[in-house]
Amino acid sequence: MPSGKTHDTVTIILAAPTFIAAWGLAGSLALALLATCAMLFGGFMFGPDLDIQSRQYTRWGLFRFIWLPYRMLFRHRSRWSHGIIFGTLIRVIYFAAVIAIIVLAGVYLRATLLGGAPPTFERFAEAWWAIEAGVSRSVGKHAVWAILAGLWWGAASHTLTDVAWSVMRKGSEIF
Repeated sequence: MPSGKTHDTVTIILAAPTFIAAWGLAGSLALALLATCAMLFGGFMFGPDLDIQSRQYTRWGLFRFIWLPYRMLFRHRSRWSHGIIFGTLIRVIYFAAVIAIIVLAGVYLRATLLGGAPPTFERFAEAWWAIEAGVSRSVGKHAVWAILAGLWWGAASHTLTDVAWSVMRKGSEIF
């Protein structure tokens, strides 16, 4: 398989075409920037190799612990980690769930230590909707889709590079 350096190079090379395509499709500079930044994040930090000791995993530094359960749950290069369709979606859902658990635990711990009652589920839901409304007002309704598309494309470029590498290697073995 290609090295981490090769994957990083592919990610950098795809940044400009991603920006141009996103700007053409969305007709918005802000959405094109969001999609491109998400693609770079997807390629450098959020790609399929979070299931092994990799450059992507190491880049999380102190926060690598977030990915330990993911590494135990998914076999490397399975369709669930490297899959074009499900890979990124699973990582987004996993990451959101882990962050939600950490935030909930932090809020509960804070309330417990300060002697107050922890907020109800309804309060958490209200806070979530307020955050969503604020993001929608500042960046626009389509921001989440631009981010998801960018994350997907960053991870897909990794998987497609792996596939191309395998095809080239097997093709050279024939001759």
